[in-house]
Amino acid sequence: MFNLSHCYNRKSFLIAMLVLVLMSCGRTDKPATQKFNTDWVYFNYTISAEEGDDNLTVLVRFLMGEDDEAVSIPGGASVMLDDEILNPDSSKKAGIFYEVHKPITSFAGKHIITYTDASGKQYKHEFNFQPLVLSTYVPDTVQRQDMPLELLGLEEVDYVRILATDTSFLSDGINRLDTVKNGQLNISVNDFSKLVNGPVQLELNREYEIPVENGMGSGGKIAITYRLRREFILKD
Repeated sequence: MFNLSHCYNRKSFLIAMLVLVLMSCGRTDKPATQKFNTDWVYFNYTISAEEGDDNLTVLVRFLMGEDDEAVSIPGGASVMLDDEILNPDSSKKAGIFYEVHKPITSFAGKHIITYTDASGKQYKHEFNFQPLVLSTYVPDTVQRQDMPLELLGLEEVDYVRILATDTSFLSDGINRLDTVKNGQLNISVNDFSKLVNGPVQLELNREYEIPVENGMGSGGKIAITYRLRREFILKD
């Protein structure tokens, strides 16, 4: 007797097997962990700090290409911040990294990150860190009018990202990069029109990158960020 259910079961099995075969053919296995290759090394340095924290973070990663995975340096090589040797650490997200925390108050000024290869050749990368200071007092309640702010620790012409959010899901908030000349920044009444009355969280972020000129095959960058936060009530 013809068994219809057996036919369907067999057909379902064949379809499932076909799907598995197609998935297997289309899958690209992740390659084995890469090794340090001077032809592809990209120096990735990040210095991040936030007002109110005691320490900033210096994070050093060596990537096999700008957007590739991070690897450890070869035996006999070293990486230093000024005169301090950095030891490797790792995480699932970041891969191999070299990290150190420094007091913000005493870190202002010039610093050097040095990579020394196993033969003794050195790659020195200098940067200047200055804390961002908001010298203008922001009251607990702010009216809808221009808000001029004065910032210290910037170049004569510099750039600061303004982020402001309220409690409404419908408003877009403020998110723009502004040119700051001689430390003068203004959040305009037009900016405030993008926010609703009530609690507002304001962030001022200085973000800039320095290209690594004397790198290896892929070059590199030093990214420096400093964040300020204020909270206030916006009203008409």
